[in-house]
Order: sequence, then C-alpha cells, then structure tokens
Amino acid sequence: MKKFFFHIFAVLFFSLNASAQLIPVDDNAPARQYPFVNTIFNHIFNSRSLDSFYQKLYALKKNNKGVVNIVHIGDSHIQADFLSGFVRNNLQQFFGNAGRGLVFPYQLAQANAPPDIISSSNTVWQFNRVAHPEIYITPGISGYVIKTNALGATIDFTVKNETGNQSFNRLKFFLDSNASSSWILQAENNSAPFIIKNEENNNALYNEVLLEQTTNSFSLSSLPSGTAKEFYGVSLENDNPGILYHTIGVNGVRYDQYNIAPLFWDQLPALNADLFIISLGTNEAQRTGFDEKSFHQAVSLFIQKLKAASPGAAILITTNADAYKGRRSNRVLRDINISLFNYCNTNNIPVWDLYRITNGYGSAYNWAKRGLMNRDRIHYTAEGYRLQGNFLFNALAKGYNNYIKSY
Repeated sequence: MKKFFFHIFAVLFFSLNASAQLIPVDDNAPARQYPFVNTIFNHIFNSRSLDSFYQKLYALKKNNKGVVNIVHIGDSHIQADFLSGFVRNNLQQFFGNAGRGLVFPYQLAQANAPPDIISSSNTVWQFNRVAHPEIYITPGISGYVIKTNALGATIDFTVKNETGNQSFNRLKFFLDSNASSSWILQAENNSAPFIIKNEENNNALYNEVLLEQTTNSFSLSSLPSGTAKEFYGVSLENDNPGILYHTIGVNGVRYDQYNIAPLFWDQLPALNADLFIISLGTNEAQRTGFDEKSFHQAVSLFIQKLKAASPGAAILITTNADAYKGRRSNRVLRDINISLFNYCNTNNIPVWDLYRITNGYGSAYNWAKRGLMNRDRIHYTAEGYRLQGNFLFNALAKGYNNYIKSY
C-alpha cells in the first residue's frame, strides 16, 4: 500500500513539474552592467505566504484561463509607472495580458502621468489626492479624484500602445454615487454611445461597460444634473486570460494618509486583489525624526485594511531605495527601511528589500553618478526605475520558479 501511494505521489510530482514552465531569470546581466548593485539580496524574504499567489499564477499558466489581479500601491516612485510598468509588461508577456488595469486622467489633476496615458478635457476640474486629507474633496480608488459642476464636461482618454497591445473592451468606471449623475461614453471603433447612470439603491462599486469592439481611447461626457460629477478612475480590461496589474501611486503620500481615506478603502475591494505590493515610506522619511512606534502602528493598520478589503490576497512589502536629504543620504530613510524590514521579519510578512539590493545607505551617490537619479536626488530616472522594476520582476519570478520546483 505504501508503494502504491508513493507511486501516485511520484506521478503527480512528475506531472506538475513536466507541465510547468519556468520564467527565464537573469540577475547577472544588470549586475554586470551596474556593479554597484547587490543582487545577492534580490529575493523575497518570508516568501511562504506568497504560495497562494504563486498557485494562482501556475493555474493561469497551465490552463490559460482566468485573471490574476495584482494591486501595487505606493507613492511618487510608483505613480509614473516606470518601475511597476516594467513588472507588468514582463509578467503579462509570460502569463498573458488581461488589460492595462486601473488608470486615472492625471493631467486633469495637474499631476504627472505614466507615459502611455493621455487625457484632456474641455473644462478645468477641481482635484485632490490622499496626500491632502485637509482638502474637502474625497479621493477614491486611484488615490485621486477630479470634480466639476460644469455642464457637458468631458474626459478624453487614450492609452498608447507603447509596450504592446493596450486595447480594451471592458471598462469599469469608478464614479460618484449620486443617483442623478449620468454620463455618455463614446469609444473609438464603436458606433453607438453608451449611457452610464446610477440606479436608485444600487450599491455597486463601479459602473461597467462592455464595448462592441476593442479600442484604445474613449470620451466621457457628463449630462446636466443638479449635482457635481466626480471621477475616481477606470479599469481597462480586454476579457483575455492573464495578468491585471493595477498601479495606485500618489505623489507625497504616507501610510497614515492612506489609512484615513475612507472612499479609497470602500472601493479597493472591487479590484479583487490576489496580491498587494506596497511601496511606501519615502515621504515619512522627509520628517526630521523617526517615531518607530507610530510608524509600525500605521503599517499594521494599513495591512489590516488590506486584509479586510481582499481577505484571500497575499501581501508583499517593499523597502525604498536610498535618497538624499540635503547634501547627503537620508538617515531617516535608512532607519525606516531597517525598521520596516525588521517589522516584516517579526510578523512573517513577505518583504522585498530594495534598499539592500540598491546597496543601502550612501548608494544614491553611485546611482546619481550613472545618471539614474533625477536632480532632486530623491526620485530616479525612467531608466533607474526600470532597473529597479527588473529586480522586482526577477524576485517574483524566482519565487514562482522555486514554488513550481518544490512540488
């Protein structure tokens, strides 16, 4: 009987490994080109808690069916989407492209946008982001909001095919919940317009539109009503199996500011996250000192809210790359990174230590010397962020490969 069970186990083990395709990974290439990086640390610590996520990726790859949702939440390092965009594009090349995911018309909020996002309007909008809780306009799912009372206000939106096909046919709009609000959607390649209207007693988190044909652009026009129109974001999807990688980046934001953004947390469950990646801490480091107790409390509350929003999702915390404060590297940022890493280890939370990968305190000098940092010595160039995105993709890929090989 024991031999029989061993035979069955061996067959299952062989079957899984024989059908599993590993993700090609090469940390040596960037290490040779940039010798000041430390790729020995480029893996995810406490990674066992990511097994549920890796299993979903494996099922997606094996069956070519379904969608795996990744939600990357961060600050200005994420908003421009260079780092997260690199990870998205490479994961989608391997597992399939289910769409561009959550996007926002940043230009209408007078903010920098990812290079593939273009938006315009026929009017000026009021706006806010979660980094400014003192402003009365409440941000939503993207961490931003635009608002107007203008009649016939439009949002013209285009996604450029910079890194592959970005067309979509399913749109999930996050709009104000006023029952009197209504919009007209016109999409390129689609003949008839669509009416978007909130119904009485409708508690849906978003308004969904399924187009006749895929497109890369749309125009949303508000119909006259007695209430202001608010726009929080839209998820662009294509009904193909694969990865949806939603990026939520907000300039200047901290953990504690996300924590007190009620509409953000109300709408976050709509993204059905399978993995949350959290990249915060830089703005906490702009303070003169570091209160470790209050910082840990803010991180703990943030994680509790993530678990409430998507109970089945895995969570991955990242530390931050080195940055200047004045004429030298930021000592508060160093303390935050070390503390955050120790917090994750103590609580068995998966953590990706970008701080040590980029070579820790003082390493910003070498990154700046190679033209990989902006003049403010806090933010990185597009090339610098893509290099960091390369490391994050490789770390996720190595974790996935190890999971596959262990079964």
